[in-house]
Amino acid sequence: MSRSDFGGAPNLNYEARWKLLADLAAELRKSGESIPPAVVRDLRSAKTMIEVLKVDRSRAENLLRIEEYLGSVESHLLSAAKRKLGEEYADGWLVKIAEAQRTIRTCEPKPPRRFPIGIPRDKSWVRIEPSAEITLEKIKKLSKEIGLGLKTQRDGYVLVYGEEDKVKRFIHMTADRFRRGVSSSST
Repeated sequence: MSRSDFGGAPNLNYEARWKLLADLAAELRKSGESIPPAVVRDLRSAKTMIEVLKVDRSRAENLLRIEEYLGSVESHLLSAAKRKLGEEYADGWLVKIAEAQRTIRTCEPKPPRRFPIGIPRDKSWVRIEPSAEITLEKIKKLSKEIGLGLKTQRDGYVLVYGEEDKVKRFIHMTADRFRRGVSSSST
């Protein structure tokens, strides 16, 4: 069995669990159920933290945050499914989610299709998708503060590059600012 970098705990497949919860939310919307903005925000936050975890496995609190977000979303969506579509329907989703959570997956980033054009080969880099929580302006400001280069790509992603330590610092600071922003907007 594969073990993670966090005290020997298995690498649980958070991405599969997230996907199932997103699918359940879509099914509930189709049936006329309203999904509260806080639940949608937690689902989006979980996805962002899963992406952060793929890049940086050194911070155990990221796992705790993902668990917190997914647990909150799962609780609300399964209760809504039970109320709106019946206990049997909700139990079916619960089984799917439990199976997905038990699957083991290493959380490694997908290898890029190719090395980004125009970036020196001796530089480290990370691609980030701007969002409502992490805007392009915030990405530009932080990368400039740290002393990193930045390129906006055709697909909307931003390529931040430079010395490896600075790129890691950028990732940590972005994750911290994201967590603070989400925490303050949900209170």
